Amino acid sequence: MGDSDSTRSVAIRRLVAGGALVLVLLAVASAIGLFGGGGTEGAGEGKAARAGSGAVSAASAAAPKPNTGPYRGSVPILMYHVVKAPGPGVAYPELWTPPETFRETISLLASKGYKGVTIAQVWKAWRGGPGLPSKPIVVSFDDGYLSHFATARPILRSVGWPGVLNLEGKNIGSGGLTVPQVKGLIALGWELGAHSMTHPDLPTVSEAQLTEEVAGSRALLRKLFRVPVETFCYPAGKNDQRVQRAVREAGYLTATTVEPGVASPQDNPFALPRIRVNGTDSAPAVLRRVQTGDGVAGSYG
Repeated sequence: MGDSDSTRSVAIRRLVAGGALVLVLLAVASAIGLFGGGGTEGAGEGKAARAGSGAVSAASAAAPKPNTGPYRGSVPILMYHVVKAPGPGVAYPELWTPPETFRETISLLASKGYKGVTIAQVWKAWRGGPGLPSKPIVVSFDDGYLSHFATARPILRSVGWPGVLNLEGKNIGSGGLTVPQVKGLIALGWELGAHSMTHPDLPTVSEAQLTEEVAGSRALLRKLFRVPVETFCYPAGKNDQRVQRAVREAGYLTATTVEPGVASPQDNPFALPRIRVNGTDSAPAVLRRVQTGDGVAGSYG
């Protein structure tokens, strides 16, 4: 709405060009270790102290083979945030899942025959590409927190599943995930999706900021990590026709919301539902939601 395609194209090129110095600084800082170790971790405005660090090198990480099969139907997409027990007084404690609860949930789902896949796999299966296992499931993580690398990664790896990391631009480096850590996840078969640059309410921003948040975040991730970045995750699930159009024109294939439900081939690919997992949800409760598509509607993401 408003800008022509040519104007939008010029804006994107200017954004990428203008961000070149930032990208160089990010890469150099990561290489010399400025982004290692410290920072904070939280969901939305909730923050807590981080602990631990490290990375998996592409050379030593063996990515599992994608789970495939003849299935091309509906797929549940789980939505997680911080995989860590919430500290006292933390904001949005429901978005913090204790590690033992996450482990129990993944173990139960695996024991019931579910197989982890990525959103890109799902999209391709729906459009005639390689099919999916009979009980596929996507495990997605929003924002980009240390616990995605330190805690979720080894748990998913133990059952041979990939995750989907919906990464905010501002969460790359100090206070989030380092470049080597994200590369380690990718080397293990994780899919990297964009979650905007700064997590704004996208329907309310200007056309210029919308371009920066949507197209700019894809350009940044593609530049840093050399992967396609085909999926977008709306911050807090907020979207409208203008935002969906911006996502489509930026080159994404799909986008996810926070609306509850099991994603279907008949759904709008730029408004796929997910199943939000709260920290108090037991493993059997998550299994029931996966089986029924019922879930909690929430504005966090």
